[in-house]
Amino acid sequence: MFINDYHIHSEFSGDSSQDLVEIFEKAISLGLEEIAITDHLEYDIEGMADKWILNLDKYTSKILEYQDKYKGKLNIKLGVEVGVQPHTKDYLEEQVKKYPFDFIIASTHAINRYDLAWGELQKTRNKEQLQKYYFETVLENVKKYDKFSVYGHMDFVTRYGGNEYRGLEYKKNQDLIDEILKTLISKGKGIEINTSGYRYKEDRFYPCTDVVKRYFELGGEIITIGSDSHIKEYITMDFDIVYEFLKSIGVKYICGFDKLNPVFKKLK
Repeated sequence: MFINDYHIHSEFSGDSSQDLVEIFEKAISLGLEEIAITDHLEYDIEGMADKWILNLDKYTSKILEYQDKYKGKLNIKLGVEVGVQPHTKDYLEEQVKKYPFDFIIASTHAINRYDLAWGELQKTRNKEQLQKYYFETVLENVKKYDKFSVYGHMDFVTRYGGNEYRGLEYKKNQDLIDEILKTLISKGKGIEINTSGYRYKEDRFYPCTDVVKRYFELGGEIITIGSDSHIKEYITMDFDIVYEFLKSIGVKYICGFDKLNPVFKKLK
């Protein structure tokens, strides 16, 4: 039913203990053509534990080994989710260029060294202020950073801080969002539709439907779909909602990637 899942975490991520082989077997059981393993590469976040340091040599070697083992059964893509901050650009680009990645997600998890999930950023900002600060940072990231394929969960700033921070104020941030999308499109970059919002009780995917529609209105073409799974049971969760939505707005293709080049795949 579904084509691929392009956002999956494994035991190599600081927030997952999911065995890789179990991921591959689950994907095969779901009838997927391919998946991308996209474990976290984070840098210079206040209080970041050692478990978040991705051993890129070991990680890359293991994924490449499984690519060969599963050839003919499952197409496994070497991916990574890079937690981008404006001041970490040079370090991150230096790291990712050393390895033969098929696919790179750029995401904003932290701003000025503070992780959104930890609550520090919310202490001095209300919902409107935090969303503006977040999108200003995303814009700076997409202007400065080039070594990525798609921008991940582009509006997930609403996930953290409790109910008072829920709900994207799209109209108030539309100018910033438009500039982000135009910059992505001008650089030949895509956006990810990330279904984890349903698991965080937001009853939506990231980014919201308004942002996705606007991306296509502005001429964007590259879109991937990812579950952001940290356990195998979440692979492709709520993809049916995304497929129905994309078809309803006339989208006929989603993307996979090979050696950082988009590969367009017709929606089933």
